[in-house]
Parts: sequence; C-alpha cells; structure tokens
Amino acid sequence: MFQISRRADYAVRIVLELGLAPAGQLLNARFIARQTAVPQPFLHKITADLIEAGLVRSQVGPGGGLALARPAEQINMRHILEAVEGPVCLNTCLLRPGECPRDRHCPAHGFWGHLQQMIVQQLNESTLDRLLDQARALQKRPSRQSPVYLYQP
Repeated sequence: MFQISRRADYAVRIVLELGLAPAGQLLNARFIARQTAVPQPFLHKITADLIEAGLVRSQVGPGGGLALARPAEQINMRHILEAVEGPVCLNTCLLRPGECPRDRHCPAHGFWGHLQQMIVQQLNESTLDRLLDQARALQKRPSRQSPVYLYQP
C-alpha cells in the first residue's frame, strides 16, 4: 500500500500543534503528546528531526519547551515530510539520471516522474499557515463533509 508513514503523520500533527500556539510560546512535550495523541518517546525522536531541519526550536529548563523556528508561511508540507522521511521520491529510478538502467526505455518512468512532480508541487504549495487557517476553522465548526475515502462504507 502506498501511504505516508506514521512518523510523517505525527510530524505534521506536532508542527500543526506548535503553529496553533501564540507566536513564540513554548509548549512542553507532555502537552503536545496529549493534544496530538503522539506517544511521548516517539515525539522526542520526531522533534529532534524537526529541530535539526530548522523547523522547530527547543528551550531546556523550567519554562522550556518547543516552538516553531520560522513563521508558518515559511514552512510547507514538503519541509515537514522531508525532515522526518528524507527526499520525496516515488521510485528509486527517479533519484538521479542513470540510476535505473531502464529509465530511457521504460514506459512507466515518465509517468512516475510526472506524478512525483505533481506531488512535490502540492507539498510545496501547502504551507503551514494555510493548514492552520483550516485547523482554526475546523475548531470553530467541524466539517460535515466527508473526505474522499478509498473504500466507502
């Protein structure tokens, strides 16, 4: 099955929670874990990657915690996913030219490349500030519209 990892899903939850806090406010890990349903040991590993990528900052000591390291409009979904998963790559044949000896005559190569371009474009255009606007709207009025599911009940 082609799907994002639990690690990627948790990273998005964590960054959204930090983005909902007032600018500069530090949130402690226990609070974030409770709000996002991310197990605290896993949260520490994911936030370490987000810190290393420059998306999140931490402050230790009493009153310490985590906060966004950049404004929400400067963070997109690609930044978040690549911080915890590495580069977006649908197939190893797309890593670099010549990676796959079949890339010049494989009918699927162009399809995978086009699909990857579309996904990367969507990830780049999906900024955290837009997702936070949606999150705030959903907090006020939960959606009655069902998302697109692969299998409908």
